[in-house]
Amino acid sequence: MPGPVFLETDRLELRTVEAEDADVIQRGRMHPEVRRYISGFDAPRSHEAVSEEVPNDDGVRLLVVPKTGEGDGEPVGEASLDYIDDGDGWANISFWLFPDAQGHGYATEAAAHLVAFGFHERGLRRITANAAAPNEGSIAVLERLGFVHEGTQREKTMVDGEYVDLAFYGLLRREWEGVESVLDG
Repeated sequence: MPGPVFLETDRLELRTVEAEDADVIQRGRMHPEVRRYISGFDAPRSHEAVSEEVPNDDGVRLLVVPKTGEGDGEPVGEASLDYIDDGDGWANISFWLFPDAQGHGYATEAAAHLVAFGFHERGLRRITANAAAPNEGSIAVLERLGFVHEGTQREKTMVDGEYVDLAFYGLLRREWEGVESVLDG
């Protein structure tokens, strides 16, 4: 069972990841459609290994939990602020959803609230992200949030047995137009 609610949106609860959530994280890491675009998920991990890393991670890791609908109350993915550098005021955002939860706007809604948290509550001045070039869904979420494409490393990462480009994005606090502009737009 996910931990307490850390952030709440209209349709979602973003709950802390607890040690007992290792099975959800492991299923996500091992799901072919989830790990397809996430190079850090390319090696099998035992339940024990995942459960050891879950409570010890730096950053803000939250399970995305819909409030209503089919499977309400069950995690459908994760949204995170990683590599938080308070000194330089930046962090990296990442997110993934199980395939049956994709296409409902959950990633956009969760990420928008996490960006707002990073800028307004953590005092970050910059949030970065990256996405494998074929990952059109994640790129669309980043662009909807207002992230700017800052560069591409050619043939940087492996997807489906081929090297593909890795696109880098950034968003500055002064560019952030707010959750409402993202979700109402």
